[in-house]
Amino acid sequence: MKNFKDFTTIFILTLFCLVLISPAALAANSVIDKETGPAEPGFFHTPNYANDAACIQAALDYSKSGDTITIRKGDYYITKGIYQKNKNLNIIGEGNVTLHIQTSNTEYNDIYFGGSQITSGTLSTDARKDSSQVVLTDASKVSKNDLIKIWKNVPWCPSNYPDNYPDQMTGEIYAVKSVTGNVVTLNQPLLRDYKLSETVNVEVYRPVQIHIKNIRLEDTGEAMSHHGLAMQYCKDSSVTDSWFNECGFGAICLYSCFNVSVNNNEIYNSTLPNSGYGVNVASGTAFVNIEQNHIENCRHAITGNSAELKSLSRDVFIANNTLIGASITGSNVVDAHADTINFVVTRNKIYPQITSETLYYCTFLEYRSPQELPFYFAFSDGTQQSTFSNNEVFGGYGGIFARGAVGNGVHVYENNTFNDMLGNMYEGGNGTDETLIIRNNIQNSGMRGIIFPFYGGFKDIVINENTFSNLSHQGVYQKFLINGVNSDISKNTFENLGREGIYIDGNSLKNGAVKIQNNILKNVNTSNSSSGVTVKNVQNPEISGNKIIEGPIFSVAAFLESPNP
Repeated sequence: MKNFKDFTTIFILTLFCLVLISPAALAANSVIDKETGPAEPGFFHTPNYANDAACIQAALDYSKSGDTITIRKGDYYITKGIYQKNKNLNIIGEGNVTLHIQTSNTEYNDIYFGGSQITSGTLSTDARKDSSQVVLTDASKVSKNDLIKIWKNVPWCPSNYPDNYPDQMTGEIYAVKSVTGNVVTLNQPLLRDYKLSETVNVEVYRPVQIHIKNIRLEDTGEAMSHHGLAMQYCKDSSVTDSWFNECGFGAICLYSCFNVSVNNNEIYNSTLPNSGYGVNVASGTAFVNIEQNHIENCRHAITGNSAELKSLSRDVFIANNTLIGASITGSNVVDAHADTINFVVTRNKIYPQITSETLYYCTFLEYRSPQELPFYFAFSDGTQQSTFSNNEVFGGYGGIFARGAVGNGVHVYENNTFNDMLGNMYEGGNGTDETLIIRNNIQNSGMRGIIFPFYGGFKDIVINENTFSNLSHQGVYQKFLINGVNSDISKNTFENLGREGIYIDGNSLKNGAVKIQNNILKNVNTSNSSSGVTVKNVQNPEISGNKIIEGPIFSVAAFLESPNP
């Protein structure tokens, strides 16, 4: 028995020693604080440095990849930007830690963490869609877990729509799973073909892991050109339990990152014109989870954008957030430019704001383009694929606006509630897209439910089982049908409308199947049509099973009436 106890003791001590000499255990943890004290390894006391920024930068420079840097409670004044590359780091605030940014307006990135580009080149053979392998001309510098950006000299967006980007190329970023010679295996199959004749380009990045937790960042002004936190070439990283205020350009900006979580943060007041982002997903960033944040008074609470126009951002998941817009020009709360592939926006509470101009135009004019007037939406959707589901939208002008069109696009908007809006639940944009599904939504106020005001639309439109009530105009208004479009408008409820329930004008184009079936129309205006449905210039529409329930017309914002249909 004694020998067994001795063996057990030796085993435990050996295991403990192995733990101590492991890379994680050898990582030297550093502490930054406001205390006075002598210099010693791993401790960085701000009184020992010229300023707080120099102290924090010294701690970052001292650290090794894998370290944890703890910043103890206190107010730290950052007079020069903080910059760190090529290290995996954990930055943790202990107690109430506030970084007060005091840099000049010429400082662009106030707090920056990033990896590095290690090589660039091209493919040696064509790469096929759904293949997980690409062959580079030289992969000698490429390693497992690197990021590889592949794009071709093929414009992604049509150039003739105001919300699209003719200089945006077509490509994505992937993670490297393995390398054998010049053959690089990716983490997932390619989303498209890459042919050498299309001038394919490749860049490879050595990413870092950055985890930031419980840090408060107070910047200089909501309309200044500052980034709050900028992360570039980061992988498997996170920003959690932190607080950002008055970072004019954007609070959290992700450039060419991969698999990042932005959770349980508070972000306020980013309103720099033409930017002003709470969370900016940009430049090919992929797989971002943005959950349980409170983002308020930002021109865009969350945006998909690009600073380089090479590759497309994709797989952005936005869930369980409270998102409050701003009353300034261009304030769509969630805004995905046409350089993004897909957004999933679900279970959020979204509050678009209005301006006095919005209120004026909603009061005295029927409709103008969102490009012309300050009509801001919960979701401005320029993606190729999107899902907007189970959200609650409160106030503001509108719910969803389609900004431009990208080929083969599929958009699903379902199970949302739109409360107390002044304008329209959905507005179509320019260009021809593939599939639009709007179903099981509830709208309880506004001008129209669904409107297609431009010469654009979808090849297949499904509008089913929605409830449109208390609108000053139609529930569905489709004035311009593109050639060959199929429309299925069925099982909706229209109640208390100042105009008819459905108005469709095919504009004498050759339409596909148009079905208007089994809708309930209660207390809708029947002055243009006794059935509550107006259809013009449509070949062989299928209209059946619609039920009109007559009663006194509910007076809905009668002052909005216009002589136009």
